[in-house]
Amino acid sequence: MAMDFEDFLNWLLTSKKLLKRSAKDVISRCKRICKLNNVSELDQIDYETFLSSEVFLSQTMFIKSQLKRAFNLYIEFRTSK
Repeated sequence: MAMDFEDFLNWLLTSKKLLKRSAKDVISRCKRICKLNNVSELDQIDYETFLSSEVFLSQTMFIKSQLKRAFNLYIEFRTSK
């Protein structure tokens, strides 16, 4: 079952004061991380393992920074619950 990002989206809009488009971009990047790792939940991925994985390292520097930021925001969201 795929993740339900609705709570995360609301958190990004309210707690992080992101614009709707920016928040949706973060959600999209989280989904991309899941797809790159062949999992349905971001919680199934260890952050440090992801950063050292070939699938992450093969991305451009720009994409890597976006994926790291999205993952970090998701971790912050999970720990705030």
